[in-house]
Amino acid sequence: MRNIRKQARLVTVVGVMALFALFGAACDGEDPTATPTPTSPPAPSGTTPDAPAPDPTATPVPEPMGPAVDRVIMAVASPTDFSNIRRIPGQASNWYIRPHYEYLVGFDKTNGAYVPQLAVEYGLEPDGHSWRFKLREGVQFHNGHGEFTAEDVRFSWLMNILPDDVGSEARTMRDIVKDVEIVGPYEVVFRTEAPNADVFEVISEIQGGMEIASKADFLSRGPGLLASKQSSEWGAYEDDPRLAELVDGRDPLGNEVPLAGTGPYTIVSMDEQTGVVYERVEDHWRDTPDFPEFEFQFINEASTRHAKLVAGEVHLAKLPEELLVDAESRGFVTFTAQVPAARYFLAWQGVYVPAGPNLANDRHGEWSGELAQKEFPAYPNTPLANLNVRKALNKAIDRDELNDAFFAGKGLTMYKNHYLPDNAQRVGWNPEWVTRFPDEYGYDPEAARALLEQGLQELGIDQLQTTIQLTVQPAVPAGVDVMQAIANYWRDIGVDVIEQSVDAAEYRTKQREMRWDNHVVPIATSGAQLVTVHVYGSSLIPVLYIGLQDPAAEAIMREALDTNTPQDRDDLLRELGDMYYNLHQDIPLFYLPNEVVADPDVVADFIYSGMVSGAPIDHLEGAVAK
Repeated sequence: MRNIRKQARLVTVVGVMALFALFGAACDGEDPTATPTPTSPPAPSGTTPDAPAPDPTATPVPEPMGPAVDRVIMAVASPTDFSNIRRIPGQASNWYIRPHYEYLVGFDKTNGAYVPQLAVEYGLEPDGHSWRFKLREGVQFHNGHGEFTAEDVRFSWLMNILPDDVGSEARTMRDIVKDVEIVGPYEVVFRTEAPNADVFEVISEIQGGMEIASKADFLSRGPGLLASKQSSEWGAYEDDPRLAELVDGRDPLGNEVPLAGTGPYTIVSMDEQTGVVYERVEDHWRDTPDFPEFEFQFINEASTRHAKLVAGEVHLAKLPEELLVDAESRGFVTFTAQVPAARYFLAWQGVYVPAGPNLANDRHGEWSGELAQKEFPAYPNTPLANLNVRKALNKAIDRDELNDAFFAGKGLTMYKNHYLPDNAQRVGWNPEWVTRFPDEYGYDPEAARALLEQGLQELGIDQLQTTIQLTVQPAVPAGVDVMQAIANYWRDIGVDVIEQSVDAAEYRTKQREMRWDNHVVPIATSGAQLVTVHVYGSSLIPVLYIGLQDPAAEAIMREALDTNTPQDRDDLLRELGDMYYNLHQDIPLFYLPNEVVADPDVVADFIYSGMVSGAPIDHLEGAVAK
């Protein structure tokens, strides 16, 4: 089987055909949707009475010029989860709402290091696990909603403990953080009862989910957040006195902008089908953007993104490799993220552990009465629970060929997912994973067939049938093509592979209720290490059932969670990594460079980290105008 290059060429053919169609339309008349280029202001018509007469021999000084366009537009695939309510999109989907907000702790767009943001100072309390933050004074919320204070920090935390926030960060804010104590107008303490590795990372920008929103804006929109809810919708939360602080305000309605934040850009309009438009915050306290406006334009077809870039209808685009190369040949430039943080891997779905001591709580009863009556064996009757099957599917994939065909060889081999050598935020690295990789995971179709046959004998079945999810991911423009290529690798060793595309809402619902069985799903993520380790491979977060779950590994993971910093958990994560490496916890593929293609006549540079999970780009204020 060598259909990959043919498949990759097909992407280019489709893109060129779409491009010709677009050019034909352009020849018929002017595009009414094109962003106009502003003209320069008129030169002064004269001098003041006291000014000296101009010297006709002097070299004229040109008038200052603004950016080439008022609104810079970036074409990206649409997010898998969309809402104007800050807490609703998952951590890997909320990238489009992040530019509107800021965090107590940010991270540097050049290296990913933690930096003060809305907090000027922070550290552990004498109890060794609570965190104190001293806040920046004078920061203003968007649209005249007043100054940022400690009240807004507590309010943002309260919104995160609402039961309709089902993200991993919500569980930490709800179960681990017992209170956010206001010490003064510009000082707060996040009170916990024991060390927990998630707390600081969830509060920071690297994780996402604890965006700071305006309490005043929430209250100004009128009562109704809790008053409109039936008590049955809130479960145990109906008697939580902390939520009484929220009864006098409400969430944004469907046609409203999000609650005010303090970010360098503010959202002025958003639509799930078309995209999000932002407006610059003038004289922003941290970093005023070059461009007055920024727009994410949601376009799922890579060939259409390419065509619109070439036609000048957008100025930035996320493109798969062959279309990126074609754009570069036409004079466009590529900007690459500063940190190799974007992980691309496949996760098993359907290998669940039962309720018991390894679980954070009784997940079966929390969201669905039906699930409370459903028993899950330690490893259900899914072929993906068999180690030889998982190892066979890993060894059937030619990663070098995938890398060359779809990523121009730019992908770094992922020897162990979630880990990196010599990285302060990714600890537990074991160099033996590299030396063992060819035998354990390396491409060998004959060995893969033998392992598959052995696994089928152990399962007592004649053929493996499994489903691979075809998911459009903003961070991996060629993702669907890669999934189809992997499906063909598996067919080459005798697997019956079903390729499936599912509506995002349906996928999330089934995922949260453990309805996926015998599925393989692609994941593109970055961000903090420990939270992604236990999101994509444990039962410890009772809403995100993705990846292999193993009780023995989860016991080690629980120990790692009882720490405060990456250095505290280095040995534990190495032990955990060894265990999951041997279990083939997932299908590791690549650390991919996060790249965006740009029109050099509009964008001179784009400095961003690549550290935001699932995001096509981060730090929009890093776009430098030509």
